[in-house]
Amino acid sequence: MVEGPTAKAYAIKISREFSGEIVKDVVVKTFKRIHIPLTELFGKRFVNADSLGKNILLFFDGLAVRVHLMMYGAIHIYNIDEDLLKPERLVRLLVKGCERKLVVYNAPIVEIDRAEGLVSRLKGELGPDPLSNDWDRGRAIENLLKFKSEKVGVALLNQSIIAGVGNILRNEILFRAGVNPERTIQSLTMTDIERIVEICESLSKEFLKMKIEGKRIEPLLMVYNKYNGNCKICGGKIKFYMQKPINRKTFVCTNCQK
Repeated sequence: MVEGPTAKAYAIKISREFSGEIVKDVVVKTFKRIHIPLTELFGKRFVNADSLGKNILLFFDGLAVRVHLMMYGAIHIYNIDEDLLKPERLVRLLVKGCERKLVVYNAPIVEIDRAEGLVSRLKGELGPDPLSNDWDRGRAIENLLKFKSEKVGVALLNQSIIAGVGNILRNEILFRAGVNPERTIQSLTMTDIERIVEICESLSKEFLKMKIEGKRIEPLLMVYNKYNGNCKICGGKIKFYMQKPINRKTFVCTNCQK
């Protein structure tokens, strides 16, 4: 599953490599979320790309394309005459410019609409994004406190609370905060909640930095995928289980995470 830092890294790469392209043609394999005639994109200049949570947004002179890559999606930019690296049957969106073409593979969500409405709706649905210019720690804390009876390990995956946190981040945030994912929000102290939100921001930025530099994130991981591993703080065994009701891989040191 693409998490916030990966979506932001994609946006930065697209902004750099597709800069200034004028749309000559658009091919979309799904029409469930196409809210305007595709021909309105023709002749539009690509302005820039950005992300909101796990969503990648492509802006074209007042219009926007939203892409959510989920588990298996990917985005590639080719020279205009270059052959695709993957089978055409996997293409969900193809935007041809004058010199380059942008291809989205395997993305389950491709949405095209007017930029203002699309962004407004997304911001209304999502919580604050630690990697956005309008990140708001106070709002993130308020959002968590609205779900007092929810397990904190479940709440962190709720995109309406904090946008962009995926399963890797939630495991690593809670380990660094010393909080057990089974704790309910109401059982946490305000210090616990503030620490979780602060780590969410700082760790997201660390992940993004490594993604931009083309580095693997494994050196940052202290618990995620550490099956039968030892805690880097106390030396105890890392426990693995599937947290209910979300059935997501969960790794915890029961000595350090209370």
